[in-house]
Amino acid sequence: MNSIPNQHSSGQTNTNLVPPQARVPSDWPPGYMPPGVQKMVPPGYAPPPQLVRDDEDVLVANVLEEDEPVALWVDDVKPHGAFTRVWRKIGAGSLLLSIVVHAALIALAGMVYLTVKSREVAVDFLPGVPSKASTEASANIEYKVSSRRRASLNNSVPRAAVLNENTETFLPEIEAQGISVPDVSGGVGDKISGLGVGAYGVGSVGGPGIRDRFTPMHPSIAARCSPAERMDKLRKSGGSAECEIAVSKSLAWLKTKQNEDGSWGRTNKAAMTGLSLLCYLGRCETPDSPFYGDNVMRGILYLVELSKRNEWGIIAEDPRKSSATYEHGIATYALGEMYAFARLGGKSLPGMKDAFERGVALIIENQLADGGWGYGEGGEYCYRRAGRGDLSVTGWQYQALKAATNTSLKIDKLSKSTERAVDYLTMMQTKDGGFGNTNREAGYNQWNLSGCGLLGLQTLGKSTKKAVMSKGVNFIADFVTAEPLDWNRNCNLYSWYYMTQSMFQEGGAAWKMYNAQFLPQILSNQAADGAWKIERANSPIASSTSAGADREVYRQVLCTLMLEVYYRYLKVADREDDSFFER
Repeated sequence: MNSIPNQHSSGQTNTNLVPPQARVPSDWPPGYMPPGVQKMVPPGYAPPPQLVRDDEDVLVANVLEEDEPVALWVDDVKPHGAFTRVWRKIGAGSLLLSIVVHAALIALAGMVYLTVKSREVAVDFLPGVPSKASTEASANIEYKVSSRRRASLNNSVPRAAVLNENTETFLPEIEAQGISVPDVSGGVGDKISGLGVGAYGVGSVGGPGIRDRFTPMHPSIAARCSPAERMDKLRKSGGSAECEIAVSKSLAWLKTKQNEDGSWGRTNKAAMTGLSLLCYLGRCETPDSPFYGDNVMRGILYLVELSKRNEWGIIAEDPRKSSATYEHGIATYALGEMYAFARLGGKSLPGMKDAFERGVALIIENQLADGGWGYGEGGEYCYRRAGRGDLSVTGWQYQALKAATNTSLKIDKLSKSTERAVDYLTMMQTKDGGFGNTNREAGYNQWNLSGCGLLGLQTLGKSTKKAVMSKGVNFIADFVTAEPLDWNRNCNLYSWYYMTQSMFQEGGAAWKMYNAQFLPQILSNQAADGAWKIERANSPIASSTSAGADREVYRQVLCTLMLEVYYRYLKVADREDDSFFER
């Protein structure tokens, strides 16, 4: 590009600054000079020529006098478009552009927020639940706060939080000897009106809770999920803060015994996993719990996977073993309780609902003509298809049916099957009030299984005569009076498990007498690491050592479930005239 001479007053020419036909936008007015252009000219240089328009409306360089202003030139610049001219005409600039961009981003964020809020959370095992509102969200937050308190408690056992209306007190380690039993003359439990579970739970006792707007949580479930409510029930039912210490230590111990695949135990893994899960759920530890959530989640998914492995849906590693009848009943029971808890959390457990419904249907399908259930005898899988039922096997099946009723799921023939189970249990009662085999030398006799028969009538029977249940209570009371419970002499944890629940359901003087024997035996035989010592059984079959490789976990879960009885179950006297399982 050639240069145009710039004539100075001295007559000298500068050829280093201005191109011969420097083009600038055509909409610039003649002689237009942007502010500060003069500063762009290096010192010592002559001022560039002035730009003037030629016949083609293009600015060209003209020679400027030495003292005239300096103009800027641009080579080959295209004219501005209509939008740019209008934009400049209204005085717009970077500030207005920034405002427009930020407004657009705010509007976009609002649209995303409304879309997320309007979307219903899909939960595999809880169909038809309304969207969560502020009340439920608040309850979940309070529940997680209380769970974190339990997490810190479990990390620092053997210390426990005792919550009441006025204060939060931490108790020091309790010595195994000299444990006292509180007075329970005030009765067992309180009637829960509404759905409230106290200051830390869902709603408030006596108030509307969340019953008015959501599918209500079963009262036997709700009472477990508030530390304050649990402690209140412990106090009124004859328990103590020491029970919470023992349960906390036990759950921490169980956590260390979980297998890599999510199971517990070695030879009867489905049963041990189901019982371990019941212990965690008994203290309201769900997949959402901060300390045990992962353990509970993996245990449930292990049971779901077992259900998928075989064509019948039996929840056991070997569906043809006779012991699989126990395993399937226990595992189905645990899945049922988890389903009832589902409304507390937001985590989906794929396949759990199907595994549970399939498990219940299988139990109903294999109910015998007399209303009970029995071991298989060389059939294609574990259940017996004909003959008389077995009271021990029946116990776990009716507990699975009870859990199914709590879920409010529409399961075909569930109500009829429950009625037939009640008929079977009634038939199994003897004249003296006990249940089962009257031969004391038999492995499973009425001295071992009367609690099993009585508990079924108490929790399932809507029209069971009180005289029938009173006879059962009297039989157990006479039995433990004649042969007081003794861990180191005549311990039968399987029998104690059922007797503890059935006597708790009875309440009153019978429970006070039983509790005074049972509670010190359990509390004083727990070791410092949370495990229970080996008991001395009243018969070989009654010992937890009969569980073989699973004996440690088996002993642990039975003791833990007994200690949770104070808040894990709703007492019979607290329910309405019809069975609370039918609500």
